Amino acid sequence: MLRALLISIFLGLSACGGNQPAQVITGSTMGTTYTIKTTDSSVSKLQIEQVLDQVNKTFSTWDPESELSLLNLKPTDQWIDVSNELFFVLNQSKKVYQQTQGYFDPGIGRLIDVWGFGVTKVVQKPSRIKVNELLPLSSIRYLQLNNGQVKKTKDVHINLSAIAKGFGVDQVARLFKKHQVKNFLVEVGGEVIASGKQHDQHWMLGIERPNNAEPIAMVLNNQAIATSGNYRNYFVWEGERYMHILTPSNGLPANTDLTSVSVLNQQTMMADAYATAMMAMGSEKATELAKRLNLSVVLILNQQQDFKVVKINL
Repeated sequence: MLRALLISIFLGLSACGGNQPAQVITGSTMGTTYTIKTTDSSVSKLQIEQVLDQVNKTFSTWDPESELSLLNLKPTDQWIDVSNELFFVLNQSKKVYQQTQGYFDPGIGRLIDVWGFGVTKVVQKPSRIKVNELLPLSSIRYLQLNNGQVKKTKDVHINLSAIAKGFGVDQVARLFKKHQVKNFLVEVGGEVIASGKQHDQHWMLGIERPNNAEPIAMVLNNQAIATSGNYRNYFVWEGERYMHILTPSNGLPANTDLTSVSVLNQQTMMADAYATAMMAMGSEKATELAKRLNLSVVLILNQQQDFKVVKINL
């Protein structure tokens, strides 16, 4: 699902003050950009991009030869061997699907495509009749997992764009840790994980506000953060403004009282998935979920031309 860049990394202000790090690496991946900041030069740009390229080859819905794209073409009722990485992310996706009562559902790939949020660009948005036709083929509950194999009980198409980018961030973080690098910050398309410090100060970033007010400062203490929002990336349908996130239960674009959701977690992929689900469910259910799972969350509510910031477990 399309995600606006709503996190400002304070590249100029760096981390709560102090000097610039020894190394800043930037590039392009997964249809977006990445930024790496570190005080250690042990990991090269080539090594980083090899990790990100592998993530793309596994999870991209834009690449018809990716492992996920090929899985979507496989027949139903047949056990299929998948890579450890794909099995892991699918397994975590089913976990979040259950935790969020279906608000996070990567099994809606066909619906994402028909709305034009995926690879296929559409001139005209679908009718409600068309959406209802695709609903019976649109849920990850029709995907079974067992010992490194998966089986589709219906011809579902999986789209992991709301969790795979976060997984990519985590994979780069693992690369740094493998090389005993303790102090780094990894950002891919607004999803961020930070480790250690920069010049004895914790890493800092800002959550953008929709009214151009001062960003909400967040200090990351060996944490990841992901933000989902609708004030940069939206469209108008049937006279109403909607975000590029679907409500899986009815296949329609979500239209809630939330302008953005930021979730902190030890894993970027989980923060990514929870943020998407919370945007779809609205502030009341998002608050309940955050309290039930003990998630650290920043909600920005749209309240009649004004915006209210709600912090939970922070």
